[in-house]
Amino acid sequence: MTKYQNEYAQKIYDIIFPVLGELMAKGSLRAQCNSLGITEDTIQAKDLPAISEKLKKGLIIFLGTEGSMSIASKILKI
Repeated sequence: MTKYQNEYAQKIYDIIFPVLGELMAKGSLRAQCNSLGITEDTIQAKDLPAISEKLKKGLIIFLGTEGSMSIASKILKI
């Protein structure tokens, strides 16, 4: 299981890992960070709404509307 130095990255990973598995969770988090011009190591509290929204849009195809909204909601509560 992946461990991040950044607490926000770790919390996001811990939320999506059980649903997506290790490879997809890491890849999804990395892709969303890249699209925001940040890295997993530089995530800050102010980035959570944008990451949440991007993951929600990206995960809808895998989890459906309810599942992706649930994940997004959990990320916003970090």
